[in-house]
Amino acid sequence: MVDEATNLIMEQLHILRRGQEEFRRGQDALQSKVDAIGVDVAELKVRMSGFEMNVSHLKSQMAHVDAQIAIQNGRLDRMEERLTRMDDRMVRIEERLERIERRLDLAPA
Repeated sequence: MVDEATNLIMEQLHILRRGQEEFRRGQDALQSKVDAIGVDVAELKVRMSGFEMNVSHLKSQMAHVDAQIAIQNGRLDRMEERLTRMDDRMVRIEERLERIERRLDLAPA
C-alpha cells in the first residue's frame, strides 16, 4: 500500500513538473512576444517621428504656397482694376472720337 501511495505521489509530482515546464515554456513564449512588440513599438516611434517631421514640412510648404497665392491674387486684383480704368478711358476716347467725327461731318466743306 505504501508503494501504491508513493507511486501516486510520484505520478502527481511528475504531472506537476510537466505542468510547470509547460507553464515556463508559455511564459518564455509570451516574454519573447512582448520583447518583439517592444522592438516594434520602438521602431514605430522612430517612424512616427519621421512622419511628424514630414507633415510639419508639408504644412510649412503649404503655408508658403498659400502666401504665394495670396500675393498673386492681390496682383491680379490690381491688374483687373487697371484694366477697368483703361476700359473706362477707352470708352471716353471713343466718345470723343465720335463727337469729333460728328463735328467734321457737320462742318461745311
